[in-house]
Amino acid sequence: MRLIIDANRVFSVIIGKKLSSAAMGIFFSDATDFFTPFRMLAELENNREEIRFKSGFSHEDFDNFISIMKLRIKFMPLEDFMDKISDAKEISPHSKDIEYFALALKSNCAIWSDEKAFKMQSKVKVLTTSELINELGLK
Repeated sequence: MRLIIDANRVFSVIIGKKLSSAAMGIFFSDATDFFTPFRMLAELENNREEIRFKSGFSHEDFDNFISIMKLRIKFMPLEDFMDKISDAKEISPHSKDIEYFALALKSNCAIWSDEKAFKMQSKVKVLTTSELINELGLK
């Protein structure tokens, strides 16, 4: 299953790094392929210390975990989905989320997000963690 992963889901995977966490199970499932706007790396960097602190990782372990995560996510340049930005502006609940919706429209993929506002539109399928657990048969 191809999914657009939003920054909050990425952050929750890092913070809830326990192998038993639902987000971790989805993230490392062989049934999932993740895509996200390249800009998400800047969001991660801007929130680096807060995320690292909440995760309990040392600086070295945090960097190692991020390196592993980067192998699971394909970071897409804005040029690849720029033509969908205008459409995404009409449906995105927040301006900071426009690129996620544009990439979803361009890729014809669902977005993995637990943000309720994402479901307030009908153009892009949005799957919550609970929905993905059911769909992927995870427990």
